[in-house]
Formats: sequence, structure tokens, C-alpha cells
Amino acid sequence: MNKALLSLAFLLNAFNGSAEDTWKSNPNWLVLPSSKEKLGNMHGDVATSSNGDLYLSVGDAKAGLQVYGDDGTWKRNLPNAPSDLHGFVIRTEGEEEFIYGARVNAGEVLKMTLEGKTVLKITASSIPDEFKRKGKNGKPLVRLTGADVAQNGDVFVTDGYSSDHIHRFDKNGKYLNSFGGKDAPYGFRTLHKLVLDHRFEPARILGMDRANNRVVHMSLSGDFIGVVREGLLLPACVHVHENWAVIGELRGRVTILDKKGEVFRQIGANAQKDEIGTNRTPPSKWRNGIVTAPHGITCNAKGDIFVAEWSTTGRVHRFDRILSPDVTTERKELFNGKNLDGWKIPSGNDQVGWYKAERGTLALRSGPKKKGSVLWTQRDYADFEVDFEFRFVDGVIDSGIHLRNSDQIQIGISGSLKRDMTCSPYIPGKGYPVEAKNVSQLLKEKDWNQMKIRAVGPNYTTWLQGQEVMNYKSGSAKKKGPIGIQLHGNRNMKIDFRKITVTEL
Repeated sequence: MNKALLSLAFLLNAFNGSAEDTWKSNPNWLVLPSSKEKLGNMHGDVATSSNGDLYLSVGDAKAGLQVYGDDGTWKRNLPNAPSDLHGFVIRTEGEEEFIYGARVNAGEVLKMTLEGKTVLKITASSIPDEFKRKGKNGKPLVRLTGADVAQNGDVFVTDGYSSDHIHRFDKNGKYLNSFGGKDAPYGFRTLHKLVLDHRFEPARILGMDRANNRVVHMSLSGDFIGVVREGLLLPACVHVHENWAVIGELRGRVTILDKKGEVFRQIGANAQKDEIGTNRTPPSKWRNGIVTAPHGITCNAKGDIFVAEWSTTGRVHRFDRILSPDVTTERKELFNGKNLDGWKIPSGNDQVGWYKAERGTLALRSGPKKKGSVLWTQRDYADFEVDFEFRFVDGVIDSGIHLRNSDQIQIGISGSLKRDMTCSPYIPGKGYPVEAKNVSQLLKEKDWNQMKIRAVGPNYTTWLQGQEVMNYKSGSAKKKGPIGIQLHGNRNMKIDFRKITVTEL
């Protein structure tokens, strides 16, 4: 196939004639340090931290884990990082982020800080021999290929190059149990990598059953739930972002699945059989936006996709998340920082001062009678994203953002539950059907917090400090309506908002 046809095929894959998100290749994004001519041998993974930095594992004894900024410039090498991190993730715990990684050659699981300090090491000797495959020398063998951590600290690691078992440890590294393997009902053939899939409640394990060309779900206790998708091209790596599972396929493609397992998009497809599924495709055959052997994959907070190739030279793709041309992408101010223009001011506000513009801040204050109210936009909105910052000032905070009607994303203490439910949906008649994840670790009680809410049809998604924390599909959502900021009644509270913007989708 010639280059023109390949380019056309890529465009047809990327732009599917729908006003929905898609991705565009950002070529030559990565900038190597002046001392390096190439990244080096790559057979690992890639992950992003909360500040947008990209962590990339490379088979280099002196630079096993390299850190690049969002602009692609090299920042540093992680000290003491091993050169055989085959699969790793970055997860937030409290106020700190940690790397959880599987060492394929050493047979270890490591937990490290972003400064390179090892705080937990789990060795192969912790795993019972009955769950190991025997090597050529007759001795028990593990070759660990991927790892992730549950919210309670339990660590899950797959032995994808050996027994295909998943091993579970507690937060202190104590062995708990093993499941999976090559026998029924699992029947795995290279369970290459895994992630914890928090799109579901309770969370599930999403596994890449590579040689079976399928993606599978399991419970955290090891029950085989079922096949998510079959007929893929050696699925090797996965990252869950919003409602999508973004999957890198070793035979030259990236497939994005929705929560039901249906194909949402396919990008980077490579039709040249001599280039895919190998780590020896030379740079002379590389083409922008066309992958050869995806081995690691991640997304940043914006949904840009990063693909780490299996390559002796080393290569990382970046696909920037964009919207179709017929979708408005302009972010507009909802609050100008000076007055309440564009809002329907509640009757009595001039006397009591529930809502005031003060030096760029929208100040919400309970009145002497503690009467509740909602500040509504004058305009109605259909599908949108609203971004803003908020700060708890004083009192028992009970506020929220109304989405076209009485459906609301809570900010502060729930009056019914008597505990903080920030970022969770409050649905009249149902209460709080789901609870946002990791909010207690992310929320700053006396400082500014950044929140984003996306409302697309009945689907609500919230982010806190750039981290996705909640997905919910509402049965009471309206197609169009105003956006509201609530000041709950019967409270004595002060909360501030600023930088309130909206993007219509």
C-alpha cells in the first residue's frame, strides 16, 4: 500500500463522520537530550503523573526510567530505576504519587516514589512454587509483565511471560492468593498486562490476553467475568480514561473501546505486515501517526494518547485529543470576575448578598435567615464541560453545580449523609447513586480546588485536580437546560468560586 492510501486509511479511521472526540498525530513531539541520538531499546511501558510529566521505561542501565515534560523535553532520569520495568502505572495515595512496576527479568514488583526511592519490594520468592512454571533448568520461574494497585493498597501482578497467573499482595507486600492461568475457565495465552477498571462498581481487572487476541474482565477476587472484546491484533497494553479502554495492539494498531466493549475509534493502523509485531522496524520506515508494535500506552488528563513501541531504537507516539470540525471548542467565561452579567440573579440577592463578585471571585454567603437559592445561567446548554475552581472558606459547606435541571454534582458535606460527597452526583429521588473516588486524598479543604464536569446526554463525568473521579448515567437528565450554582439552605457557610468557564460540545 502506498503512502497516499495509508494516509487516507488513517484519516478514515480517525474521523468517523461523528461529532465526537478523536485523535490526531503530533509528530516529532519528543525531544531527546543533546547527549542521546536515540531513546534506546524499549520493551516496557509509559505513564503520566498528575502534573503531565511522561515517565518512560527504557532498557538502559543508566536511564531505565526517563521523565519528559508535556512539551516533550527531557527533564531527568529517575535515579536507581531498573532497566527492566516491563509494565508500570503511577497512582496517587494521599498527597503523594507512586510508581508500581513489574520487573520482567528480576521477577520483582517495585513501589517507588517519583524521586526514585523504593518503598516496597516484592520478590518472586513470595509466590508459591505451585503457581510458577518450570524453566529449562527445571527450577520454578516467573516473568512478571504488568502490575496495578487497588484502592485498599492490594497489588495485582501478572506473570504474563510464564504461568499467566495473577498474584495478589496486600499493601505491605504480603502474599494473598493467585488465580488465572492457562487452564479453564481462564485459558490465558500471555496475559501480558492488566489495569484496575474503575468504570465499574466494584472495580474489575481488565486483562490483555495477548495471544488469544482478546481483552477480558475478572473480579478482584479472581472470578472470570467474561470476554470484553475478541478479534484484536495481539492486545498488549491498556489504559482506562473516562469511559474508554485505550488498547495498544502489538500488530500495529490502537483500539479505543467504550464501556460496553464496542469499538469507539481505531487509530495509527499499520497495513504493512513486515513492519508490525517486531522490534526491528528501522526508523527509515517510520511514518507519522502509524504505529508498528505498541507495547505501552497511557493518557494524560486531557485525553491525549501516548504509545510506547517495542523497538530496539525506541519510539513514542503522541496522539492529541481533538474534536470534530463541527463541534464548538471555544471555552467561554461564565463568570467575568466583575459582576453577575449572564446570570439570573435570585430575588432578594441585592439585600442579602448570597452571590457577590469580589476581586475576580464569586463569593457565596448564607444570609441571616439561611435561605437556600440557586444562581442560574441565563442561557441553556445541551452537551458541555464546565471548568472552575472552588475554595471552602467557612462553615459547613453544602453547595453544588446543577446540570440542566435538578441533577447536581455535590460540593461539600451532604446534608443527608453527613459527610463530604464532593464530585458525586445527587439525583432527586435517588440520593447519591454513586460516590466519587479518591476525593478525600485530592480535596484541599482550605485552598483552591480545580473541578471539571462534563455532561454529554445523560452521562456525567467529574474530575478533581485533573484526575477523573466519577462517571454516572442519569435517568432523569434533560437534553437542554441552564447551569446552576447552589447555596444550600439551613446552613451557615461561605464558599468561593473563580475561573468559571464553559465549553459547548
